[in-house]
Amino acid sequence: MTYDEERVIRPPIDQVSSGRVFHPTNTFLYKKILKVGILLVLIWMALRLLFIGFTDPTFLEIILAISQPLEILVLIGWETTNLIFVSAAVVFVIAGSIYTFIYVSRIEYSVLGWSGDVMPEIYTRKGIINITKKHVPFRTIVNVRTRKGIFDRLFGIGTVLIETAGGSTGVQATGIVTILLQRLRSEAVEKVEGIKFHEELRDFILREMRMFGRKAPTSMATRFVRPKRRIFSRITLEAFLEIRDILREREK
Repeated sequence: MTYDEERVIRPPIDQVSSGRVFHPTNTFLYKKILKVGILLVLIWMALRLLFIGFTDPTFLEIILAISQPLEILVLIGWETTNLIFVSAAVVFVIAGSIYTFIYVSRIEYSVLGWSGDVMPEIYTRKGIINITKKHVPFRTIVNVRTRKGIFDRLFGIGTVLIETAGGSTGVQATGIVTILLQRLRSEAVEKVEGIKFHEELRDFILREMRMFGRKAPTSMATRFVRPKRRIFSRITLEAFLEIRDILREREK
C-alpha cells in the first residue's frame, strides 16, 4: 500500500480539488438538541422547586428580599408561569433545531496532506449568514489533541482541537498575569467537532506534521526548499583570475 493510500481518512469522504471534504455527523446535531433539552428541563425543575418554596412564608420573605422582581412570579402563580415557560420552550426548541440543522449541515472540513504543489493545511468553513473560512497551515500548528465529553461518548463522536501559534513580540514576559495574557494572545484553537473518526484524524495530522522533520516530496522540495549557495562559482573564479593577472603585471 502506498503512502497516498494510507493517508485517506476513513470512513470514505467526498473528494474535491482542494482536498477531502467531510462534515459533522447527524449525531452531532442530536447532541446539541439533547443538551438544550436537558437545560430546559433543569430550568423547569428549578422553577417548580421555587414555587414549592413560596408556600413557606419565611422562604418567600428571604427570596423577595434577595430579588424583588420575583414577586411577579408570586402574583401570576405556578399555572400561568408553567404555561408561559412550556410554550416559550417549545417555540425555542423548534426554532433552535431548524437553525442548528442548517448550521451543522453547512459545516465543512478538509485536511490536505503532502500532495501536489501546495502546502498541507486544515480548512474549515462555518456559518450561515456570516461565513467564516479558515486555512490553518501545518507549519503553524503547535499542538493537536482530542476531546470527548459525556455527550460525545454517548453518541460516539469527538472533537479535534488544533492549537496554532500566533504572532510574538519577542519580549520576555514577566509576571503571572502578563504570561497568561501573552499566552492567550499567542495561541488560537480551531475545532473539528462532531466526527466519529476524530482519533484517526488526529493521527493523520500528526503524521503529516512529521513530514516537516524529513525530506519533503520532490514536488514540494523544488518549490519550498531554498537553493544552497555555492562558495566557489564561475564568477568568483573569474575574479581570482583577474587578481592574479594584476599581481603578475606589478611584478614585471
